[in-house]
Amino acid sequence: MTTNAPEHRLIDAQGRVETGIFSDRITAINYRDFKLRTAMGKPAGAFRRWFGFNQFQFCSVISPDVILGVAIAHPRLATVSFAYFYQPSTRKLFRYNLKTLPIGGMVQLSQRPYEGEWAFSMGKYQCRMWFDPASNSRRVVLKTRDGAVADISFSEDNFSPMRICTPADMTGFAFTQKMGGVRARGHISHPQTGRFDLEPIGACATMDWTAGYLRRRCFWNWTCLSGVLPDGRCVGVNGACGVNETSYTENCFWVDGKLHKVDSIAFDYDPNDLFKPWHITSYDGKLDLHFTPEGSMDEKNNFIVMASAFDQMIGRYRGMLKTDDGETIELADMYGFTEEHYAKW
Repeated sequence: MTTNAPEHRLIDAQGRVETGIFSDRITAINYRDFKLRTAMGKPAGAFRRWFGFNQFQFCSVISPDVILGVAIAHPRLATVSFAYFYQPSTRKLFRYNLKTLPIGGMVQLSQRPYEGEWAFSMGKYQCRMWFDPASNSRRVVLKTRDGAVADISFSEDNFSPMRICTPADMTGFAFTQKMGGVRARGHISHPQTGRFDLEPIGACATMDWTAGYLRRRCFWNWTCLSGVLPDGRCVGVNGACGVNETSYTENCFWVDGKLHKVDSIAFDYDPNDLFKPWHITSYDGKLDLHFTPEGSMDEKNNFIVMASAFDQMIGRYRGMLKTDDGETIELADMYGFTEEHYAKW
């Protein structure tokens, strides 16, 4: 059980955003208090203040037996939820992608990372994400129209999330909170693959909780993995290029919940064929990873005022991580993701 954390709102009493990397919890993304300005220095109008704020949450469970990705994204004019189940042994991928107007009881969101619930409901498809203070854990519950079910939890006990807020464009900001390499509990089942109890198969979870006045047009690459080392320690990696790198970066990895910061990273891959191998390295030499894709969750939408070109590759990593203590950790055939993503919010 966790104690109540003191209130730490991202926007101060003067309407200014606090940027940096935070060791303590950010309890509220109180964007309505933010003094958003135009590029000419004038106060932004009500529509721009409403339309410009975006938020999304992505959680995954990764193991050699089964991989699950679940997301809810809210770019104002529509709310999107997607999910996929991937079975590495057969390379079967089952995808679900739904969109709706943010109306009625179909969509629920929260601007508080540790309070409230995210929910998306459409027909027999239901997705819920929330933080449970009684167990100090994240919860994800998913039900699909064809009978697939996931009920997952992962704890923040003895874990240091990456919490970061950076300037975005001239007047905005981007807040994100990341986790990776944390043991998952619960179960996943799909009519085509059967049931997987997560603890016996050594499954690990990841989370991306993002909100802010993001760049109107943005592009990024992302790397993420989670798994268990041969010695039993859990390891997770999170890194990005093109987002969250103004003044600070979100790049890091975890070993048994301890965060190890990584400098800026570079992605070497063929944008014309994302199934070719990727090579990801950090400027400080603490990360050197090779990624071999096996599957892809992708979507392309162009709604003129909004657009998204999204490719999340699923595959295996090998390579090296170097901890703050100088230990070199070798990775072999550890599952995770890379991503190429363009968005016009």
